[in-house]
Amino acid sequence: MDDVEKPVKVSFWSKLQSIALTIVALMLSLGQWNDTKDAVSSAYEAVIANWTNDIEYKHLSTLHVGQTQAYITSILGDPHVSKKSKSDTDIVYFYYSNKKYQLTLAIKDKRLSGYAVVGLTADFQVSIPYTSQTLLSTPLEHSFSQTDSYFSDANNLEYYAEAHDLGKKVMFYNLILGAVNYGDFSPADSGAVKTLNAELDRGIEDVSAALATSRKLTPNYFAVTELAPKVMVEGLLTHFEYKTLLKID
Repeated sequence: MDDVEKPVKVSFWSKLQSIALTIVALMLSLGQWNDTKDAVSSAYEAVIANWTNDIEYKHLSTLHVGQTQAYITSILGDPHVSKKSKSDTDIVYFYYSNKKYQLTLAIKDKRLSGYAVVGLTADFQVSIPYTSQTLLSTPLEHSFSQTDSYFSDANNLEYYAEAHDLGKKVMFYNLILGAVNYGDFSPADSGAVKTLNAELDRGIEDVSAALATSRKLTPNYFAVTELAPKVMVEGLLTHFEYKTLLKID
């Protein structure tokens, strides 16, 4: 009679070791898959960001006044630059740099009190919150027939910005729209801002004509804030600060 191979009895500890090794291999496999998913997702976002602004628009749409500092930094990461407000020492401005836009957050008591976006390229037409408009699409005068208050300078930074109270439906937030010279800003835009500031500097009482010309600018900057508009506008970097601290070639 042929010899019959008897089954080898596997001990309990051998079985346990085999199961443990299988679990470890499975966990490693899942870990590698997650890494692969992350790599594929990052590559996809890089390709989309290279050809469209959809990824950037999506990131910016997640910002809302009242969010906590911890929540925002968990999404955006730590800011590239920060500085304290001179008019309110409880406020810190956080700055994030991107080739397409520059983002400013106004943080007070560890919560978001305002945020601002400057479009740096002509095609960065992100939606302006609480309006049907986008940046770099419609002149200021067409967005609002008149302005509640305005701010402008032509020294350390050339800009024109105007504030609009959004009313009780939007918690009386202020919407600020304007044009800043390190954004998409033409020589004609620069001329309008310089003319307005020259008249203001000379103490001319009636600057309505120069103001009307400035209101023809197409905004490359917006801000939404619960703070006084002048405090939010204070967060604009000077041209030197922007070039030194944030500019990406």
